[in-house]
This record gives sequence, C-alpha cells and structure tokens, in this order.
Amino acid sequence: MMLFFCLADAPVLVVPRAVFADGRIVTPEARLAWPDDAVVRIEDRGGELVARFDRPIAPARLAAFREAAGDAIGDLRWNDDSLVLRPATGWTMRWRQTGPVVAVAFSPPADGALLEVADDSASDAALAAIEADVAAGYPGSALRAATTLANRYPADRRAARLLADTRLAQGDVRGAARDYRALAADDLAARRTIAAAAGTAGIGVTARDGSDLAQTEFAARIDAAVGDTFDVGGGVRHLVSTVATVRSGDTVIDASLAAAFDGAVRIQLFASAALDDAVTGGGARVTAGSPDAQFRATVTRHMPDYSTPAQVLAGGYLSRALIGVTYRLTPGVVVQGDIGAYRYGLATGSGESDTIVASAGVDYLIRRQFPALGLTYRFDAEYVQRLQLGADRLAVIPLATRENHTLQGLASGAIGAVQLTALAGWTVDRFGGDGPTASLGIAAPIAVAWRVEGSGGITSIARQGFAGRQLYARALLTRSLGDTQ
Repeated sequence: MMLFFCLADAPVLVVPRAVFADGRIVTPEARLAWPDDAVVRIEDRGGELVARFDRPIAPARLAAFREAAGDAIGDLRWNDDSLVLRPATGWTMRWRQTGPVVAVAFSPPADGALLEVADDSASDAALAAIEADVAAGYPGSALRAATTLANRYPADRRAARLLADTRLAQGDVRGAARDYRALAADDLAARRTIAAAAGTAGIGVTARDGSDLAQTEFAARIDAAVGDTFDVGGGVRHLVSTVATVRSGDTVIDASLAAAFDGAVRIQLFASAALDDAVTGGGARVTAGSPDAQFRATVTRHMPDYSTPAQVLAGGYLSRALIGVTYRLTPGVVVQGDIGAYRYGLATGSGESDTIVASAGVDYLIRRQFPALGLTYRFDAEYVQRLQLGADRLAVIPLATRENHTLQGLASGAIGAVQLTALAGWTVDRFGGDGPTASLGIAAPIAVAWRVEGSGGITSIARQGFAGRQLYARALLTRSLGDTQ
C-alpha cells in the first residue's frame, strides 16, 4: 500500500492569482526594485508582465533579478520607461507589488507541457511590449509583432502608428512614410520621414591626413525614389591627394540602382568611372534581415580607387568580395564580422596584388540613460597574399600586412534633436605600432527637410596608404526631396 502512494502523482495545489497577490503570502521570489520614489504601474497579460515607470531601474538590480530567476526567464527587455518580462517556455509566473518593488515567483512546468501563447491585444501592454523590443534593439521582432497587431485591429490608430514607427526603426523609410500618410500624421517626426522617403540630395567633404598620404574628397550626390520599390542615384566626387610633394586631382562619377523588398531585403547595383584615368567598374551589394540580425554580401570589380600612393600617382582600381553578419546577442551586446578578398591594381593594368581582409566587432551597452555609455572592440586586419613586382624587384603597389585591435569607450545622447556621439580608446597593430583613437560626431535635423552631420578625430588604425597616426574630419549637408508641408 505504501508503494502505491509513492508511485501516485503528487497532488497539485492551485492558488488563485488574487490570493497570491496578497502581500501576506510568502514564497521564494526574485525582486524587481525601482528607486524608492519611482511610480511603477504593472499590467499582467496572462503570462507576460509589463511595467511602466517614471524612473529607470538600476542595472545592478536588473542583474541581481536575472541571477535570482536564472533559467526561469524567457525574455527580459527594457528601456527608460517600460519593461517586459516573459517566463521561459513551460514556466508559470506570479507576482505581487509593494510600492516600487515587484516580487516575482516562477514555477517550473509540472509535466513538461508547453504554455500557450496569449493572443496579442490592442492594449497598452501590447503596445508597450513592442516599444520595449524596439528600445532594446530588436526592430525585426518588433515589426513582426506590430504587423500582427495592426492587422488584427485595423481600426486602432495606436497600432497603426506603432507599425509605422517600427518600420522606421528597422530602416524602412518608404514603408514608414506610407503608413504615416495613411494616418494623416502631421507631427515633426512623421513629416521628416515623409520628406525623406522621396529621396535625398547632399553635399559633403571628407579629409584625412596620414604619414604617407593626405586626401580631401568633395562629393555631391542625389538619390530619388522611383515607384514603391526602386531608388536611383548618382553623384560626383573630386579627390585632391598629396603624396610627398606631388599633388594630384581625380574626378569620379557614381551611379546606382537599388531595390528594397518588404524592408528586409535590399539589393543595390552600382557603377563608377574615373574621368581622368579611364577606369570603369561596377558591383552589387545585398543585405538581408533586420539591423539586429543581418547578412550582407558585396562584390565589386575594377572600381576606381586611390587608397595607396601608387594608385594616386598612376590611377588605380580595387576589386572586392565580402560577406558579413551582424547579430544582437542580448539587448546590450551586438557582434559583427566580415571577411573577404581585395585585389589592387593600376589603371595601366599592371600591379595587381591580392590581400585577405577581415573585420569584427563587439559593442557592449553599459548604461541606457542619458548619457548612454558603452564599450566597443574592433578587429581590423588585412593580410598580403601576393605582390606584383616590377623590373627593379620592388612591389608595384607597396602593401603591408596589418592587424589592428582597438578598444574604445563610448558616450552618446540627444540634446533636444541633436545627437552627439563620442569615442576614445587605444589601438594596437600586432605587426607594429600603437596609439590613440578618438572621435566626436554630431547629427542634427534642421526644420523638416534639412540635416547636418559632422565628425572628426584622430585614429591609429593603420590602412593601406595611411600608416601610423592620422587626423580626419567629415561634414555632410543633406536635403530631403519630398513634400515638407
């Protein structure tokens, strides 16, 4: 008889949520604790907890909550004023609130059965969950959820507006503008998006001064939307280069045709011609996925290039084949990597030399509030595989193997509509050389149609033709071509 009772299923006590929410019930819990004077509002979506608050929770307290809950957490995303918590598959979650403290108890699955996902609803909680995904750096999943919500509730203007906002966060300017027009949105953000969807025209200047080569590039370009899918573009660049005491000027014409499909796949064809050296080339670039999970590939052949002193003096070209990925591991960690091959050549058809290139990076966001703080690591390398030698047994295009490792601190934030970004750190080249790397960037919209961007700094990241420490600066003025009314 005792054996029978041991083999029988243990009884399960089900406690109603209203009873569990009573602060007198004590169970093993993980705690989310906001500042003492914070106002915290909690909404339970039947298995998903959404918090809205007027003061952010400290990163250390979030880390302690993660450690206490462990594998019970399926998803935890937050921004400056909202947080979304979902349990792991099969787990259940109960909570109680005492002022700015929310105690959460997780229960593992009793029999391994999976929990059914609750249907999205056009509630504040559903909207907050999508907004939290965007703020946490997941525009792809946010767009899918926003599309589902907008299709389920076509008369809900809040869901339609959120869909437009998530399209914009993913980089689909044209799709966002279409949705804003359908809503007759007339706020400044919507008007800027509608104006930019028609295309942009811009002029800019970039200058770089290194130990072997100094260059200044003046550029003008226009990109215009054609129909709902295509963009056509064209521009002209004039480069003024100085090698030792020799000064050279080169003019390049660029053209492109791009097609975007559902905002997730973009294909671009482009061509360039150097007017002074009769070098003409072209290529294609493909990107697929959202910014948090993206694949890219680029192939070019015989594109005009003046990245080395030999190419500046004789005219040159560059052929490339590259593949790369970007992936967000967590709301605060993004990784990226690219690998490919370069072929350098001269306009005369000689000097072809081959290299293998690789780059990678990790971005870690430490603090989200103003100013946002983070750390970045960059790996940038080029390994020489073949050098073509001249009659004097010297390389026709001198190239050097390099492998740069750069660690920088990052600070960024918005002051009104002006976005500021600053980085500072140190670079070490494994094959010789090290030094500081720092930059300051600014981007500011002006009225509806205009935008100004600028950046500058110092870098010790070695590049072909730019060995050692370099100073650089860039300025760009852009005007949107769409209706600004």
